[in-house]
Amino acid sequence: MSLAIDAIARIVDGDLIGPASSSQIEFLLFDSRQLKFPQRTLFFAIEGVRQDGHDFIPDLYAAGVTAFMVSKKIDSQGLPDAVFIEVDDVIHALQLLAESHRAHFDMPVIGITGSNGKTIVKEWLVQLLAPWFYIVKTPKSYNSQIGVPFSVWQLNDDCELAIFEAGISRPGEMVNLEKIIKPTLGIFTNIGSAHDEGFIDRAQKIREKCQLFKRCELVVVCLDHEEVFDALRRAGIPTYTWSRKNRNADLYLKVDTASQNTMFNYRTSIEQGVLSIPFKDPGSIENACHCMAVLSVLGEKIDSYSVVFKHLSPIEMRLDVREGVNGCIVVNDAYSADIESLSAALSFAKYQTNQRQKTIILTDFLQQSQPLDQLYARVARLLIEHAFNRVIGIGSEIQKIASFLPDEVERIFYKSVDELVVAVDSTMFQDELILIKGARSFALEQIAQLLSRKRHRTVLEINLAALARNLKTFESLLNGGTKIMAMVKAAAYGSGSTEIARFLASRNIDYLAVAYPDEGIELRKSGIQLPIMVLNVDASQVDLLQTYDLEPEVYSVPQLKSMVNFSWQADLPLNVHLKLETGMNRLGFIEEDIAEIGDLLRNSNHLEVVSLFSHLAASELAEEDDFSRRQIERFDRFADLLEALIPYRPLRHILNSHGIVRHPYAQYDMVRLGIGMYGIGIPELGSLERVHTLKSTVSQLKDVYPGDTIGYGRMERVKSPMRLAIVGVGYADGLIRKAGNRRYAVVLNGMRSEIVGNICMDMIMVDVTNLPDIVVGMSVTIFGKWPTVEALAKAADTIPYEVFTNLSERIKRIYTYD
Repeated sequence: MSLAIDAIARIVDGDLIGPASSSQIEFLLFDSRQLKFPQRTLFFAIEGVRQDGHDFIPDLYAAGVTAFMVSKKIDSQGLPDAVFIEVDDVIHALQLLAESHRAHFDMPVIGITGSNGKTIVKEWLVQLLAPWFYIVKTPKSYNSQIGVPFSVWQLNDDCELAIFEAGISRPGEMVNLEKIIKPTLGIFTNIGSAHDEGFIDRAQKIREKCQLFKRCELVVVCLDHEEVFDALRRAGIPTYTWSRKNRNADLYLKVDTASQNTMFNYRTSIEQGVLSIPFKDPGSIENACHCMAVLSVLGEKIDSYSVVFKHLSPIEMRLDVREGVNGCIVVNDAYSADIESLSAALSFAKYQTNQRQKTIILTDFLQQSQPLDQLYARVARLLIEHAFNRVIGIGSEIQKIASFLPDEVERIFYKSVDELVVAVDSTMFQDELILIKGARSFALEQIAQLLSRKRHRTVLEINLAALARNLKTFESLLNGGTKIMAMVKAAAYGSGSTEIARFLASRNIDYLAVAYPDEGIELRKSGIQLPIMVLNVDASQVDLLQTYDLEPEVYSVPQLKSMVNFSWQADLPLNVHLKLETGMNRLGFIEEDIAEIGDLLRNSNHLEVVSLFSHLAASELAEEDDFSRRQIERFDRFADLLEALIPYRPLRHILNSHGIVRHPYAQYDMVRLGIGMYGIGIPELGSLERVHTLKSTVSQLKDVYPGDTIGYGRMERVKSPMRLAIVGVGYADGLIRKAGNRRYAVVLNGMRSEIVGNICMDMIMVDVTNLPDIVVGMSVTIFGKWPTVEALAKAADTIPYEVFTNLSERIKRIYTYD
């Protein structure tokens, strides 16, 4: 929807200054860095505390913008085509324009307020409802006096449902936002301490927030939040209530967190049922309850959405780990600043590296009711406890921490992020851990980007929290005392062996296994101290095993002889693992080798057999269970014979991920976990979560027409007008070429988009003809929760193992913990 510049001037009661113009405005702008369509953009010159939007007018004019909303007299010399709408208050004018725009639309509008959870509830509602409704929503967390008008300006004639957040920090603000949003349905998520300092007391803050709902048909509220419910009732605002305590609520729920997922038993006046979500924290449980209540209010059956609830995704406000400049590890948690989240981030960070040097970049703790001296004394104690060597503070209050830090802790303070950006020299950071922690309003993400190693835009996200939950699932299947050997060969199935090994060590895994000595050496150099078995070793590498305390798999008599000779000549002990052939017919001793094995071991005082093991050939196949049982019986017999020849009892292990589930009677002393850790290929364990998400971005959009062809070999011949998105991932990244030519579909904006034509070395072309709102820079999911890596493997006539191990080193790995 566009609006003439003179019509806008009338709406905001402004003076139109400049040459007559027929400009049609489609886009509103207040951040000059976000300029996209200059000829159709109106720039709002907002005066801020540190910056004045009027100062950016010349540069924007040079970039093609000719329409400006201003509150100062502008010298138009050098700006001959510029048109200015002069008003007393630019923000108020923006709000008037948005209010007028909202009046043109009659559709359900959901308004969300509360202290916490607004953004997550909004995003989860979009995940639930987007397949059935064309939704306009608040971008990111645009819920302020400036953000809300820009959110509402997105409304258009195609919109079927709108979801907007509203946040306030002082009395009188919500009245403005209510006029702009004009919600028909409300959600009051909860009330907490955020922004307490802007109000006389908590009761006043609740009353102010309730102003958003004065024209709502219903407001979703938790009946257990008595202060909030009572305020709504006293204001005469109709409510739809949910409760975990009161059976008289409109939606009554029983919650069970005993399993890997959270289970809900719910009941309304028209339905009852059971569903689950993949989160267990109290905030996620509350957010899901709000979403269920909204579905019920909208007349939807909650049960129809159970599959979507089960696969709800976390939003991007989460902690992640990145490869940094100069050998650094960057832990980015630039979304909140409070004691609880700082403590969690510090605990997470300590497992990410063995580097002794640790730096934290920390902002002011905004809107905290605790006295500042007490607050920063607590922060300092946490940093000392976690052995941080340097504190880089940003803001006006953070300097108070200095008096609580010991002299040996370096401290540097900056007034703003911009000041730090100017001061940062990459040589300031060398081989250290850098934790970035601060309130969202400081926009620390630019610091995270600055300190991250610049790499390919295609990224593999590895969710360590999901990995931890998967480990717990497998541990629950094991007998007491059964050890776990985790397979981290082939860069931990493409995940990054060092990072995964470090995380597994923090989870008290007993053993690691790698394919080659080089992989084990890399782990040792990274400070990994767990025992490491090496699957493939030749005689020339035995000295490396001793140097780096690695334990080889031994599978033949000649190999065993070389190990015995080395340990004897070096007069050094060597731990080995004997691989026994039981039916795989790959590597392994055969039973005819038993006598010679016994002779060699009896004559060596330096060689110790740590374990005897074998490998099931078809543990995942029910039709091969008899064969698997015969393998296990053969292993028992073989191991018994060998143990009779040595004066001690080695560990035994034969089960892989599938075997743990399907043959639990053969756990012995240890099991080996591989791809099952990552939530892949074990359908019997429905609680496993997918750990990997491969993402790229849209590089360009292109329209093609009948008669055109697409890609190498002209494999796609266009029969009707088509819009393509060019995505920056290709076979050089490991995307298998067989998946091209519409055999596989990636996901953009929650919708499938088929790969058209052949997959190129560095990019793919996907069909987005029928997908709305696709823009350059948009995230594209190659595989993850949906679409799955199994679907990609099927399209490429291969298996998930090959997909993972094909992933190129140039893909950036990001480790998240939701």
